[in-house]
Amino acid sequence: MATRLVPNRTLAVRVGYVATDWTQKPTPEAYEAALSDWDVKVIARDGLAIGAAYFKGPEFHVSILPEWRRKWLTRGLLKELIAEPVSVTRVTEGHEYMHGILKRLGFEDRGGVFVREVSHGH
Repeated sequence: MATRLVPNRTLAVRVGYVATDWTQKPTPEAYEAALSDWDVKVIARDGLAIGAAYFKGPEFHVSILPEWRRKWLTRGLLKELIAEPVSVTRVTEGHEYMHGILKRLGFEDRGGVFVREVSHGH
């Protein structure tokens, strides 16, 4: 199955809103306003929107629909998500299983913020 990032901001914001585990759910309008300076893309599996990826500088986050959690990530998608020399993310409470995955991918836990720095030998 092919999983990839698709540039469709409108769909990505809509799917991301549904896929996010909220402690306090904002209105859809407030959610969209909070993302105004983020690049948001659809995570699609064989043409089906299964989540959203959010990018702002080195920081990225993902929201995955519940039925796709723990089975959405592929190597190709991973390369798209952490393509920057420095990548930063956080893990939502309740998704602590991601800590081990991020550490295996080279992320360092810096007090709840996970940072991955790639050195190019310079």
